Amino acid sequence: MGNIKLSRRGLLQSLNKVAATAAFSTASTGKLFAAPQNYTGRLFMTIQADGAWDTASFCDPKANIAGESIINNWATTGAMDTAGNLPFAPVANNADFFNKHYTKMLVINGIDAQTNSHSTGILHNWSGRNSAGFPSLTALFSAQHAPHLPLSYLNYGGYAETARLIRYTRLNDVNALLSVLTPNVLPWDRTQTFQNPDMLEAVKEHQQARLQRLRSRATNLPRAQYAMDAYYSARQNAAGLEDFAAVIPSSDELQNNSFKQQMQMTVLAFKSGVACSADAFLNGFDTHADHDAEQMPKLAELTAGIDYLWDYAAEQGIADRLTVLVASDFARTPWYNSSNGKDHWPIGSAIVMEHNPSWGNRVIAGTDDKQNILKVNPNTLIPDTSGNIIYPKHIHQALRGYLGMSGGVLNDMFNLNTTEQFNFFG
Repeated sequence: MGNIKLSRRGLLQSLNKVAATAAFSTASTGKLFAAPQNYTGRLFMTIQADGAWDTASFCDPKANIAGESIINNWATTGAMDTAGNLPFAPVANNADFFNKHYTKMLVINGIDAQTNSHSTGILHNWSGRNSAGFPSLTALFSAQHAPHLPLSYLNYGGYAETARLIRYTRLNDVNALLSVLTPNVLPWDRTQTFQNPDMLEAVKEHQQARLQRLRSRATNLPRAQYAMDAYYSARQNAAGLEDFAAVIPSSDELQNNSFKQQMQMTVLAFKSGVACSADAFLNGFDTHADHDAEQMPKLAELTAGIDYLWDYAAEQGIADRLTVLVASDFARTPWYNSSNGKDHWPIGSAIVMEHNPSWGNRVIAGTDDKQNILKVNPNTLIPDTSGNIIYPKHIHQALRGYLGMSGGVLNDMFNLNTTEQFNFFG
């Protein structure tokens, strides 16, 4: 063979071309994962109860045990209740919530976050892995199903790692959002524009042409290529932003409660076809002192917001397309500390919700009477000493399969390496 010299840069360029061809090849449309221009597919939302919720006073209720430390003050005079097959604690507004929505719910108790650290618990529960680098489930969903949408992935706070697959959009300020959605409209007089609309269209065409030239360069790295393709497609579909802006309520019609407003804006974004996934966020669950006085109002606010979400989604005609995952960092101890608070407990719960699912009105009992973990048979979902511990990765892997994300390139890139497959949705 001849004397071949290949620089490091040349080698990387060659490997990038192979990778781009094999795994990240793009069609003439520039879309790695083709999706219709007007997205009418599935919608996915997570609700992050930040700070670690008390599952023993919510979806995994625990009575007090004679001779043991008190688990719940409410259990000294009251008893757990049920809605359908789901047990719940008779505090906050739990009764109204469970009685109204139990048919939508799959409750998974006994999820081992393997940590008492907030940062690791958040990372583990929302990425499926307890070390950094994996995207949130919502980011993966958007990148897989509709990266072309102009606001494909919405986030209001909390975990939002994208692994550079896609950008997320924060919707915390409606007025700022309107200035982005309609940048040519005067904020103090929304009947007037800054620039002549025809001139603005010419500028947009030149911008898009420049982006096309950039994304056509052979030296683009695969992930950069993917991001450019998604951005190019999103700009092509940016006209939908005007549809979204047109349905945003006036300030006096917006929900006053910030958590409910997250639900309102998300539903409108979904309805307008500009987004397909979102992370809602409610903090305040880290109740190390005065637990009952602090935790119960937060649980009530959480369930009121979720209730509003489903009502508003039904009103806007998208409830039958929506899947919701509700969870937290982990749970709280099955006893009170010296400040009448509850500290961190690694064994938590998650709730998956849909409109009229075949798997609704079900609970997986993964904890004992003292809130200790139980092994569960992955097929029967019944406690079994020969079964397996449920980890966040099992929730993620099951949802990936259920939401159509288990067979693609991105699933392989971020493989959760689950040897057991829990039949949560069978």
